[in-house]
Amino acid sequence: MKKKYTIEGVYQVNGNEEKEFEIEYNNLPENEENNNKLLELLNHPWRLIKEGGKLGVNGVKRFTTVLFLFALSNTILFFFSISRLLSTNFEFIKILFVLLVLIIGLGVTIYSAYRTYQYVVIDTMRVIYENLSTFFHKISELIIDKVENLFQGKVDLTDNQLTKALDFGKMINSKYQKTPKFLRKGIILILNKIPFVGMLIDLKQEILQGNKVEASAKLYNKMDGFISDSIFGNNNTKWVWWLLPLNIIILFVFIKLKIG
Repeated sequence: MKKKYTIEGVYQVNGNEEKEFEIEYNNLPENEENNNKLLELLNHPWRLIKEGGKLGVNGVKRFTTVLFLFALSNTILFFFSISRLLSTNFEFIKILFVLLVLIIGLGVTIYSAYRTYQYVVIDTMRVIYENLSTFFHKISELIIDKVENLFQGKVDLTDNQLTKALDFGKMINSKYQKTPKFLRKGIILILNKIPFVGMLIDLKQEILQGNKVEASAKLYNKMDGFISDSIFGNNNTKWVWWLLPLNIIILFVFIKLKIG
């Protein structure tokens, strides 16, 4: 059974006048509990990798797989460079080349782990977003309500006017005060990437005609489509398919040319 949850915040009107708002939304207790756990895990990378899969994060197994592939490949290449060093004429500079192979291998492995962890973080945000679908429906209603007056006789709605109508930063910071600052910035960044101006202009006539329910539903669909396609839809690990072969080929050729 769904329960009611409340989010409080502040928005601006007329440039400098601030008004408080309160959003009540319904959500399943397990969704709220999972979100709280995921928000906590985002501050503990290894725990997120270890426990995130149980909470619906898809990227956890992928992190382990990518790290294994790069670590295994570069370990084999490092031992291959040592074997070439021992089986060819000894030169001191070749030892430096072997060390360079080790450094490059470690660097690429660490980089791949970092990139994949970013994938896990964004996938975690996807799960949180999906768990908060009812909340974002309310956000859509709030936006429609707050920009209604801005359309009075005006053709254009600017980013500056929208910012004054609703301050995402204050809203998120009031909700997630106990979560890491970088995470709050991430949520705000996602909201600020959404082209609300164009979406709202498309809905101008419906808003002016007082069809707020229909307008907010359409705004949510537009917002959800943008977030799913442009933010979460672009979150992938396709780069592994070119970086891993490139890593192997370059180091193999380097070993053959410089060590023997």
